Amino acid sequence: MNSPVLVRWLLSFGAFAAILWIASRKTLFADTISSAFLSVALFSIFLILVRTRFSWRELGGVAIIFGMLYLLDIRILGYRYSWPVVASYVGIAGLVLLVLRAIWAAAAERRIALLTCSAAFLFVASEWCASYFLEWGERARPTTLDLFLYSFDASLGVQPAMVLGQMFVRFPVFGIVSQVIYLALPVAIGLTFAGCVAKVREDAFPAVVAFLITGPIGACFYAMFPALGPVHILRVDFPWHSLTMEQARHLLVEPIAMPGARNAIPSLHAAWIFLVYWFSRRLSLVEKIGAGIFVCFTLCATLGTGEHYFVDLVVAVPFTLMILGVTQIICVRNQSVPWAAFFYGLGATLLWFALLRYANHFFWVSLLVPWLACIFTVAFTWYFGRGVSCATTSGEIVPSEARESGVCANS
Repeated sequence: MNSPVLVRWLLSFGAFAAILWIASRKTLFADTISSAFLSVALFSIFLILVRTRFSWRELGGVAIIFGMLYLLDIRILGYRYSWPVVASYVGIAGLVLLVLRAIWAAAAERRIALLTCSAAFLFVASEWCASYFLEWGERARPTTLDLFLYSFDASLGVQPAMVLGQMFVRFPVFGIVSQVIYLALPVAIGLTFAGCVAKVREDAFPAVVAFLITGPIGACFYAMFPALGPVHILRVDFPWHSLTMEQARHLLVEPIAMPGARNAIPSLHAAWIFLVYWFSRRLSLVEKIGAGIFVCFTLCATLGTGEHYFVDLVVAVPFTLMILGVTQIICVRNQSVPWAAFFYGLGATLLWFALLRYANHFFWVSLLVPWLACIFTVAFTWYFGRGVSCATTSGEIVPSEARESGVCANS
């Protein structure tokens, strides 16, 4: 057996051993494998595996590894079985197969195989780290600015979060579907990235960058304007009892001490789903329709659950443009850097923060003021977003026909 093949076999056995050892750790099983939220993120790895290359042999490998994990954790170690465990085991098995695919890939495909494997792991790792960012935010900012956001939403004349919350109660199927899709965000991210790998490889690396930097950058903005969401300040009164418009007009807006994760503005769920829609624009019609459905129900869930104010979604629009600008600045090669898009996205986000915090009364001058502010924010984001295109980063992961033509579709 020659040396390169021996090294590949050693790496393959090492991957198997590492996964079995990690999966057998009691702490990891308790806070990750059996977690309903993280199990969805892990399952998305399996979807990436299947979407990037369908193989019966790899599916058989997933089944074998799944059985090994189940035997080790549930039968031998006696850990408690639950439905998230099934999804987690399928996702972990998919990760092993992606690692093996990268190890045994031919030279021409090794780079994209490594990117796929690394991205799948990092997507889950970013979800795992999110709780630590939120805990840091709560310690760093003991008071929240929820009353400022509540006041703005009330100045619209209608409070969208209350309306959607009531609809969730009246139409429970609508509420359940919206919340399931909301929790399935990692699936949308994984499938969108996999679609880029399968069809538009020049978008694959920018997609990874955009999805990964959104969390840490968003956490910094959370610290600038800490808030929880209307359900946390109204509690049992949500969504049926809220202040009247006149009461809200005279509301004393001030920081209040509230426990909970400071993850309201800008809505990162909205930003991520906007990115999903952006990177699906060059995929198949089915994938674009699927992305549109995710956008619709995710935005409904952000409001209907009371976790976000309407203004959180509005600010997420220029914030997303800023993320796309940063992504192209990082990934760009032989293209003009979209500085205008970046500075508009950053400036609009910070301007909203300043107005909400220090000029909140301005939105009560007329009903037109808050609505026009929202409309102009979205319109200018669209205008500056036209200058953001896909960013080709490396010729080795781009199909030859794309490199030769140099074509890169704009939004």
